[in-house]
Amino acid sequence: MSNLYKFNQDTQIDEFGVDHSNFSLRDEIEYNTMRANQSMPKQQNPVRQIVGAVADMTRNYFDMKRDNTVGADDYFHCKANYEAANHGPWGELTAQIVGDTKEGFDYLKNRFYKGFSYPDALSDYLHDKDVNLQGRQLSKNPLYSNSIEACQYQRVKDINEKY
Repeated sequence: MSNLYKFNQDTQIDEFGVDHSNFSLRDEIEYNTMRANQSMPKQQNPVRQIVGAVADMTRNYFDMKRDNTVGADDYFHCKANYEAANHGPWGELTAQIVGDTKEGFDYLKNRFYKGFSYPDALSDYLHDKDVNLQGRQLSKNPLYSNSIEACQYQRVKDINEKY
């Protein structure tokens, strides 16, 4: 019988933490039927989640650059993190790592290349990290069906309608 889930033959535990060691054939059939009728979390594969998250963040970064609207950074940060986190837990982790790394480099650039004072560079760094976190958290909120709707509160009036 083929299973609809990953199954460790040694431990008899599947990817959902269910122990199959005492399952009868009937139990296995019922469990497979239940899994077949249940919607599975999207993109369970960690590699797909990571690749999807990086693609979403990259696309939003270039959309922000193309749009070139003053004050639109928060909207695109929120949107990118929402979309990346929406891929699943690995997508969310990827969004956090990529976002935190970028903000760290931006802090250094602001502080030592652009000449920001320590408080100003730190404030910008913390603000951007907070907006990124908001985007990731909004992806878990069932009130929103997409990133545009969830991040609408960050949108400034001159952003191109296609974003």
